[in-house]
Amino acid sequence: MNNNNKSKDRREEIEFRALVSKGHALLDREIIETFLSGAHDGVEASIIAERLMDRFKGIGRISSLEIDDLKTIEGVTDSTVTAILCLKEALKRVPREELKKGPVIGGNLEKLVEYLKACIGHLEKECTIIIYLDQKFHLIGETVYVGKMDSVPICIHEVARKAIIEKAKLMIMSHNHPCGSVKPSDEDLAVTKKLAKACETIEIRLYDHIIITSASHFSLKKEGLL
Repeated sequence: MNNNNKSKDRREEIEFRALVSKGHALLDREIIETFLSGAHDGVEASIIAERLMDRFKGIGRISSLEIDDLKTIEGVTDSTVTAILCLKEALKRVPREELKKGPVIGGNLEKLVEYLKACIGHLEKECTIIIYLDQKFHLIGETVYVGKMDSVPICIHEVARKAIIEKAKLMIMSHNHPCGSVKPSDEDLAVTKKLAKACETIEIRLYDHIIITSASHFSLKKEGLL
C-alpha cells in the first residue's frame, strides 16, 4: 500500500471515530495529528505528532512551546509550527470569548482560571499577565510580561501607566509557577503589596493576584492575602 492510500485510510479512520464519538474517542496524539494534517500528509503528520507527544507529553505542553523548541523535533517545519500556533491560539481564544460574555468578577473565576491556564499554565518560563477591567468588571485589555525560569520582572510604574491608558477601574495580576507549586513566595507577596499600593494612588483597585500552574491555581484574595 502506498503512502497516499495509507494517508487516506488513516484520515478516514480518524474522521469516523471523531464523528461517531463527537471527538471524545480521539487520543491527544490524534488531535495533534489532525491539526498537522494541513501541513503534512497523513503518514507524516502521524509520525510527527507521535514524536511530539513522546517528547512533551500533552497538548497543553506542546502548544506552549517556543518555536526553537518545536524545531528540535525531526520533521517539524515552519508549516508544522504554524499549525501548532493556530492550536495555541484556539486554546486561548475559546476561554477568552467566554470571559467577554459577562463580568470577570463574580461567578466567572473558573472561566478566568481556565483562560490563564491556557495562556501561561504550561510554560517553562515565568510569565505575568495584568488584566484590566472597566467599571462593570468587563475585560478591556491585558499585558503579558515574559521572564526567566523562576522570575519575571515587572515595572510597577509601567503597569500603573498602562492601567490609566486603558481607563481601568480594577486590575487582576496573574503569574505562573513552572515548578508546579502554587504557594506564593515572599517575593510574590512583596510585589503584590507594592502593586496594590501603587494602584491606590491612581484610584484603581488590584482585585486579585492569581498564581497558576497547569493543574491548579492560588488566589491571594480568596486566601485573605490581598
